[in-house]
Formats: sequence, structure tokens, C-alpha cells
Amino acid sequence: MKRISERLQMNSISYRKALNLFFFAGIVALVILPDVVFGLFFDLLHLLLELAHILFEFIEVNLDHLVEHIFETDVHQTQIIVFYLMLSIAFVGLYYVRGLLPRLYHQSRENLLAAWMEHKAFASLYWRNLTLINKIKLAAISTAGIYCIILINF
Repeated sequence: MKRISERLQMNSISYRKALNLFFFAGIVALVILPDVVFGLFFDLLHLLLELAHILFEFIEVNLDHLVEHIFETDVHQTQIIVFYLMLSIAFVGLYYVRGLLPRLYHQSRENLLAAWMEHKAFASLYWRNLTLINKIKLAAISTAGIYCIILINF
């Protein structure tokens, strides 16, 4: 409970307003221009995949030159050696990741549950501190917003 009270004290009104405005703008953009938002998301994902591919090619070319220089092999032998070298590196990496995955899963699950409980307690505290008029306003605005979203999308 100490974290919730600290969180209430740390968040100023202007910070909360700016954060709410940011979320509202994101939701409005998603509802009004879903093709643009998803197009931007997939373009960014494509950019990340292209960068990963360039990094992979950079590593492969450098390994080709290194193996060709050290072992003095022809192109086909170099490609075979580099392929099995990269395959071995990938398997070693997967072996270490396999050991980390259960720990990361349990840690992520605990963090997610803690964040959910904190958010639930924060929302409950916020709701309890509202006056009756503000509770009615919040319910009316939420209902009207959901109605508008359903009306626009369907």
C-alpha cells in the first residue's frame, strides 16, 4: 500500500493530464485511422527486421573473410565452414536462452501480477475518493465513449 500512496503523491495533476491526453490521442488515432496506425507499426517492424538482416549479413561476410584468410579455402569450403560455425553459435545461444526462459517467465508473471494488483488498488482508491457527481460523470463519459467507438467501428 505504501507504493500506491507514493504514486499518488508523485504524480502531479499536469503530469496525469498530459498522460491522459496522450492515451486519448492514441485511442482516437487508432479508432479514426486504424490503417495508418497499423501501417506505421508494420513499417517500424519491417525496419527492425531489415536492420537485423543487415547485421546478420555483416557478421556473415566478416566470418567469410576471416575463415578464408585463416584457412586459405575456396568459396564453397568457406561457405560450408561459416554455415556450420554460425549454426553452432546459434545452438549455443539457444542453449543458454533455454536456461533463462523459465526464470524470465516466472519473473515476468510475478511482475505482471504485482502491477495488476497495484493498478487495481490504485483504481479502487481513485473510485472511492470520487464524489457521487464525479462517479456519475465518469460512468456517463465512459458509456458515451464506448458507444461512439462501437458506432464508428460497426
